[in-house]
Amino acid sequence: MENQANNAPGEGLDGQLFGGVASLHGRFSYLAYVPRPQAGGPSPGLIVTVHGSDYAHEPMCRFFAGLGRETNSVVLAPLFGPASGPRADPDGYKGLRSVHADYDRALMEMVDEVGTRFGAQTERFCLFGFSGGAQFAHRFLYVYPQRLRAVSIAAPGMVTLIHAGQHLWVGTQNLRQEFGRELSLEQIRRVKTQLLVGSTDDAPHFGAAGEAAYNFAGRNRVERLESLAHNYRANGISCETHIVAGAGHDFVPLAEAAVPFLRREMQGTS
Repeated sequence: MENQANNAPGEGLDGQLFGGVASLHGRFSYLAYVPRPQAGGPSPGLIVTVHGSDYAHEPMCRFFAGLGRETNSVVLAPLFGPASGPRADPDGYKGLRSVHADYDRALMEMVDEVGTRFGAQTERFCLFGFSGGAQFAHRFLYVYPQRLRAVSIAAPGMVTLIHAGQHLWVGTQNLRQEFGRELSLEQIRRVKTQLLVGSTDDAPHFGAAGEAAYNFAGRNRVERLESLAHNYRANGISCETHIVAGAGHDFVPLAEAAVPFLRREMQGTS
């Protein structure tokens, strides 16, 4: 069960919330927090937040609005809802692409749009993902490292190890065939990376990809995150890893742990 934020810490802060739709992928909408313009100041930076399987993008946007105000950053929260039908493709976004949609390209359309619409700096941005959104976030890192300033990966249910002997999304063997891009460790190493999980998020768990795929890196989210951290360090990727004491599969404590990391990385854009 994904426990999201029900409060709205962005309420009352300087700035506004705006809705929008991806220009070429009209099925996907987004919410954006835009800080009050600073007279004579720099263009705002960009923080992207990706929801979990509950599709609760609005609470995420509102939660990070305070950070957006503080760092002069637009907060973009895409909504990757299921296709038409009885929850068709509910997990497709986690793997960036499916037979229903290219979710990675839809996000890039939204990024371009908020750059044009709100004047945000979009060449490189910070990315936060929780649960299913964390699956999206670390796979996005493998395909688009040149677009990321930093990534915070919070409680992914399944992780993808950098592993040339395993196919997507257990490993990265056929990344080039699927995305037309080689895995670039050099570029990935330039992205500031944070890994988060709650200390009690240790229940056995697997999803649509199957038990074997999920358990390749461990039996639960804690073990899988530890495997991912070890894998990154073995590949020369520096990462901050935090097991948040007392937290389960909960958005708020993990997001709170991400805020100092994201604040530090955004300070150079404003």
